[in-house]
Amino acid sequence: MGRLDGKVAVITGGGQGIGRTTAVMFAWEGARVVVADMRLEMARQTAQEVEGRGGEALALQTDVTDGEDVRRMVAATLERFGQVDVLVNNAGVFSVYSTETCPEEEWDRIFRVNVKGVFLCSRAVMGPMRERKTGAIINLSSLAAKTGGLSASPPYSASKAAVACYTWSLAKELAPHVRVNAVAPGIIDTEMTQNHPAELVARTPLGRKGRPQEVASAILFLASDESSFITGEIMNINGGLFMD
Repeated sequence: MGRLDGKVAVITGGGQGIGRTTAVMFAWEGARVVVADMRLEMARQTAQEVEGRGGEALALQTDVTDGEDVRRMVAATLERFGQVDVLVNNAGVFSVYSTETCPEEEWDRIFRVNVKGVFLCSRAVMGPMRERKTGAIINLSSLAAKTGGLSASPPYSASKAAVACYTWSLAKELAPHVRVNAVAPGIIDTEMTQNHPAELVARTPLGRKGRPQEVASAILFLASDESSFITGEIMNINGGLFMD
């Protein structure tokens, strides 16, 4: 028996990295999975991997910054599966600009994807979750939200801090039936961290980068009934690089 048996999960940014790993893990635990990504081919590859392992998946091309596109994503989920139980707001973008060098357009782009995307997707699933009086939303914040960025840029750090604060606000707004939590990954071995300074990894008490599976496992816990009395939590997954 899987920990997500009978549940339907929407995962944004599910085409690669943490999103893809989470989709496969969720399916293994019994969820039917909607893989949403700007790049339809990447979403389809994840869906094919899920189906190749015996799971059920729907791939959708979705721009999380476009409210109408997000509404179509949820409508397609409901049409195919009849419900939505879990939303993982994983879609995000990263940058290495300083405040001095960051173009205004880049600041806006980062906040549109990382913050507005979370808002639009969360709002789109609120109704169906409230109607069924059950649901879990898991947002992707970051270690950068707590430190101001050890390697990440000011706009990225600020956007992920906004995600953390919105997580707390939404947890209050959607209680008692819908739980809202976030994970705050540190340096995880994905494309996003390929150019992170080696010295940061060396400073990590556990002595290595994290694995996408380790983040996905935490997301799985927060999506499952095992965390039924947890809401408004920001879970550190950083190997001890930052402790609070």
